[in-house]
Parts: sequence; C-alpha cells; structure tokens
Amino acid sequence: MNWPKITFASLLVALVFSSVYGQTGPVIHFENRQHNFGQISEDGGPVRQRFLFENRGTEPLVMTNVVAGGGISVLAWTRNPVMPGDSGIVTIEFNPVNMPGRFNRLITVSATGSPSTVSLRLLGEVIPAVKTPEEMFPHQIGPLRLRSNHIPLGRVSPGEVVVDSVRVINMADDNLEISFTGVPAYASFRAVPVEISPGEEGNIEVTFDAGSRDEWGSVTSHARVLVNGRTEGRNVIYISANVLEDFSGMTEEEMDLAASITFDERVFNFGTLKQGETAEHSFLFTNTGESELIIRAVRSGCGCTAIDPEKTLLQPGDTSSIGAVFNSRGLRGRQSKTITVITNDPRNPVVVLRVTGEVVNE
Repeated sequence: MNWPKITFASLLVALVFSSVYGQTGPVIHFENRQHNFGQISEDGGPVRQRFLFENRGTEPLVMTNVVAGGGISVLAWTRNPVMPGDSGIVTIEFNPVNMPGRFNRLITVSATGSPSTVSLRLLGEVIPAVKTPEEMFPHQIGPLRLRSNHIPLGRVSPGEVVVDSVRVINMADDNLEISFTGVPAYASFRAVPVEISPGEEGNIEVTFDAGSRDEWGSVTSHARVLVNGRTEGRNVIYISANVLEDFSGMTEEEMDLAASITFDERVFNFGTLKQGETAEHSFLFTNTGESELIIRAVRSGCGCTAIDPEKTLLQPGDTSSIGAVFNSRGLRGRQSKTITVITNDPRNPVVVLRVTGEVVNE
C-alpha cells in the first residue's frame, strides 16, 4: 500500500536532481552568494573572501568577467574552463581605508551558460580609525593646522551675505593669535577665538557679501593668514562662490513670461589649425522669451577669448552675438575650450558654449 508514495517520492527526488545537475550546457552554482565581515577596523588592513562555485551543467563553463563596486578589488577568478562537476573560485579583497560605516557592496560575475550573470554581496561595518591631528588637519601654516585651505561657499544669490568657516587647531606649546591680510573688499575674515590655546581647536570664519561686488558666476579669491603677526610658510586661504540668481520661487506661468535665450549653435569646430594660428567665430543668439533678456556676464577659459555682445539688454525678438577667438599658440592635439554665458533666463541661467578642433605642429 506504500508503493505509490515511495514511487512519487523517488520521482520527485529524481526530478530535483535532474533539474539541478542535468541541465544542458554549463550551469554556475555558488555555494554562498553573500558574506558578512562583521565589524572591521579601518586601519586593520584589507580583508579577503573566497566565493566557491560549481559547474552543475553538462558542458564546460567559462567565466568571462568579474566586476566589483567601490573599495573592492578582484584578486583572482578561475580562468580555465570548469568541467561539469568541477569547482572554481572568485577571490575578493575589500579595503576599509576611507570607508567608515556600514557597507553593502555588489560583485557581478559573468559566465557562459545559465545564469549568465550572478550577483555576490559583501556586507559589514568599518569602525573608523582614530586619526592624528596631522591627519584631521592636513594643511599647515606654521604651528597652526587647518582642515582645509579652501572654503567653498557654493551657490550664492546676488546681494546675499553668506558666512562659513573651517576648523583649525593650535599645535604649538604657546597661544596663537590669528589675524589676516590681503582680504578682498567683498569679504571679511576672523578667527574664533582670536587667540587659540595650545592643543585647542577654533574656526577661521569668512563672511562673503555678494552685493558688494558686481560679478556673476564663479568668484574666487584669497587672503593670507598671519600667526602671531608673522607670515608662516604657505599661509594662503582660498574662498570660492558661484553667484547666480535664484529662480526657485518662480511659477511655471512666470517662467513662461520671462526672458529666454536661444543660440543658433552652442558648439563651433574650427577643424585643424597649425600651431600659432587663430580661429574666430560668432555665436548668434535671440531673445525668444516674453521679457527683457539681460546678459549678466561672459566668461572664457584659457586659450579662448570671448568678446562681449554689442547688446547686453535684448527685448523679445532681438538678436545679438558673442565673439570667440581661439589662439592655438603653445597648444597641441585635440582642443575643447568653453565660454560661459550668464543670463536672467530662469530656464537657462548658465549657457556653456564650446570651441573645439585639432592643433597640429607646423
């Protein structure tokens, strides 16, 4: 009376065995597709994991590629064909340096047969290393060390006043008094506190007043840091900002009624020039909007001179042009130079024009 049950169970086992081991062609099967390293120290060095696989198909299997995510190196994988029933390996290394916190990395394995790709996964948590003051404050001005010698202010609206700072530390045995010289008129610097005790931290604070300088787009400048009234080594601290109008408060209806700049072309290819020759071009544009178009600024990169348009205020339907002169002196090979146009068009406040071509030796 148990024969039907035994027969059914036997058939089921045979079908499973056949589906796993009897598929035609190569079939890649990993014993484990995921590994969790748990907690590892950032300064403990790289960690490795070996992923074993088996060819459960009927034909030789060939691995074609292994691609890993950030912080992971593929040390080795089985390059030779793997015969049916044989095994292979993928060896992965994870470097925890500069990777603090939890991580979840994917490794994609490509091979002939079915499936053609397999995803492996590495998990864990990197415990941050205890950094020295020199590592935390890599920029040095005498006994004063800074987190950075650059304070990026990001996007700033015209007339806006922005305050930002950078962290500093006193590495001397005595108090340090911080002051500044060569400060641009549209900015101010101060140390908080003005006098920093040995081993203590403080801030260098900058105040940037976009309204006191009639300049648009990328603005960069610097000041010099004095330690106890003296110049110490490379004592320059830089600031940068991108001064652009803020159109985020406009509605779609207001944008439809605003100015709109339309260029006939945004890329000019001068072809091939001999070194020392120049190329000239005019970029034509039209105000296709419903309000007055204002050309705020025209900036060019190195190797290309931009000529301001004859008209910087254009009524709807008006046209004008921006001239470009490319000088190939001292240049060689493929060239790509840019001209940046800043306008009051809310949909195209920054337009980048490009001058390209090839410069050959005489």
